[in-house]
Amino acid sequence: MEGLVLRPAKGYRVVLLGSVAVGKTALATQFACGHFPERCEPSVEELFSKVIEVNAAPALLEIVDTVGADHLVTLKDLYIRNSDGFVVLYSVCSEASFEAVRPLRERMGRLRGSRAVPLVLVGTKADLDAERQVLTAQGRALAREWRCPFLEVTAKSKLMVDRVFTQVVREMEALAPPEEEAPRVPANAQDTWPSERFIG
Repeated sequence: MEGLVLRPAKGYRVVLLGSVAVGKTALATQFACGHFPERCEPSVEELFSKVIEVNAAPALLEIVDTVGADHLVTLKDLYIRNSDGFVVLYSVCSEASFEAVRPLRERMGRLRGSRAVPLVLVGTKADLDAERQVLTAQGRALAREWRCPFLEVTAKSKLMVDRVFTQVVREMEALAPPEEEAPRVPANAQDTWPSERFIG
């Protein structure tokens, strides 16, 4: 029927991880709310949600913007254990933030054990060429090592912002464990049931 909005069959929790001031809040705000925050106050966490269409199916994303502070390790660990997908961010203007993502990825692997780690590696502030400290080739090489998608984005102009979340949904779907098939019912199953069978 016209005018009806399909209710998403799938819901995912996606966590944004990275050092302080790499642009996690700006990315989430631009994606979910459609505007760039000129000023971001650090917070313990921010929650955003948005329905997007991936592979012709609607998906509801709950996006958790975590603060980058090291003293909140326990909270971050909880999100790593219990979330569906991850966006790992660094600023192309900060070599330190790029170096920080490697131990973060190792921690994710330890906390999740044998479970898959669907993630997208993202270099932010790609428009600030004059301040760049991390080459695109460095990000691409790390993503190749991790076998994950890699994007450079500019939250201010929304360059590649939507694609980050489309990619993470695709990663979650690709790495999801196969659904167990329901047992097949024999064609003559009805004939094998007792005639007095009553289903109340």
